[in-house]
Amino acid sequence: MLNLKKITLLAMCLTASSVLAGQALADAKNIVLVHGLNMDGGAWRSVYKQLSAKDYNVTVVQMPMTSIEADVAAVRRAIDVQEGPIVLAGHSYGGMVISQAGIDPDVKALVYIAAFQPEVGESLGFLNASIPAELPAAAIKVFDDGYYLVEPETWIADVANGTKNSDSEFTANFQAAANTSIFGYEAENAAWKNKPSWALVPTNDRTVSPELQQKMASRSGAQVQEIDAGHLVHMSNPDEVTALIESAAAAVD
Repeated sequence: MLNLKKITLLAMCLTASSVLAGQALADAKNIVLVHGLNMDGGAWRSVYKQLSAKDYNVTVVQMPMTSIEADVAAVRRAIDVQEGPIVLAGHSYGGMVISQAGIDPDVKALVYIAAFQPEVGESLGFLNASIPAELPAAAIKVFDDGYYLVEPETWIADVANGTKNSDSEFTANFQAAANTSIFGYEAENAAWKNKPSWALVPTNDRTVSPELQQKMASRSGAQVQEIDAGHLVHMSNPDEVTALIESAAAAVD
């Protein structure tokens, strides 16, 4: 014969567990920010400050840019230290990286900021060539060891357009060299196929073609927002970037 008290106690425990699980999910506010090529995590400073002030747990990845494998590993380390659901946001090349690392089951949403969204088998070189941007290839200085930088004058005109003069000049001269092998890497994963995604497309982007960004976002089914800005939109328009990341976080709560 069933014991009514035991059944009642079990039901109460199950209900409490469900409530706690729901609270844990609702309180999960882990955001991981991934920078682009020739940049570092400092480019996310304003977005980081805004998200942190709203009680999000924000981690800014620092990628070595020695190879895409090393960069993906750096993001995976950042993912591994989180507890609960994660929103991954990547700027520019960071989109390629989060598309690889984002297959982790704890990653619940992907946010692409002026970013690449590759299909499996696609490389940055292939995507750039499919719909070229206005950044002239001649402005890329490749060193004997295979690393490269962008000529400062071109960086200011075609990468940092739309930012404050002080930011455009500073970022042009604080560039971190990246390995050219990154452009030949063919994506092994396309996390956006199984994760909801958002995309912010700057209409004045001269580094990654806005048309290419729209094409990739349409293919991925991302929720797209356009903005009148250049490539470094997370620096020039941190309010809008923060708001989009918050939208993604709210959607997976």
